Amino acid sequence: MKRWICLMLALIALCSSGALADAGIGCRLAVYNCNEYITLRDEPSTSAEALDRIPLGAGVDYIGRAENGFYEVAYRGQTGYALSKYLYIVDDYAGAGVSLSAKQRYNVNLFLSNFTEQGFLWRAGCYDERWIDAATLTEFAVDHCWFNRQNRLEWGDYFNYNNVRLPESQIAPIVEKYFGVGIEPSKALRHIDYRDGYYYWEETGGHLSDGFACLTRVEKLDGRRYSVWFECYGMGEGWDNDVCYYTPTEAARAYPGYGATPEGHAVIDVGSSGLDDRSDWHIERYTINYD
Repeated sequence: MKRWICLMLALIALCSSGALADAGIGCRLAVYNCNEYITLRDEPSTSAEALDRIPLGAGVDYIGRAENGFYEVAYRGQTGYALSKYLYIVDDYAGAGVSLSAKQRYNVNLFLSNFTEQGFLWRAGCYDERWIDAATLTEFAVDHCWFNRQNRLEWGDYFNYNNVRLPESQIAPIVEKYFGVGIEPSKALRHIDYRDGYYYWEETGGHLSDGFACLTRVEKLDGRRYSVWFECYGMGEGWDNDVCYYTPTEAARAYPGYGATPEGHAVIDVGSSGLDDRSDWHIERYTINYD
């Protein structure tokens, strides 16, 4: 009996792995058919440097196919490569398609653009609420104020040529709002100094925008969650909130040469207010394929 159950589980896993050809960026995979763990590597090769060990049964996030039988995946905040023969789909985040009003499209596009405009995924590779990286989330909050809440900033002549600072007290509320989690803000960030309750940096003309998000499709999941696929437009150019009403066709026309790449995927909990009011939304998962 035990042998029969094991054979059935193996068959299910193999059938699931075959379905990956129809799955898109951001689906959830799990490790199976190994003794203890598989290796996350920095290149799609068994001789490449090992970044981490992924235990049997652990989950990773699918980003894309690679050569030599590898998938590009994200695990615990790192992006790397793992052998596909040890991975199968546990959740492809597929749901029922929904049609959005113009205001609902605007709400989703604007909410996601808070992440795309500052290149959030360059550091994280993939965000999943099942892992929490305080430095990544703290940096998001600092950059969010730099882009969208400049009335929270203080200006002056500080140490190390810094002339801008942000109170540490601003960090936790922003992370709670956008990610639905509480953190102890990190004091060790890239290109940002910390001293005595403030984050400091030097203004250099402002960050270049990595573009606004524009929906390609939205699907309803369980509970209050939605699965959202999007593209980015206007990378490196200025844009205002009105572009969040655009469809991909309109965005491509308005920003020729800046659209259609990369593809992204997110899972959003829209809270009790639904799609008409983004005040209680938070992100659960977020993935971009930069290839």
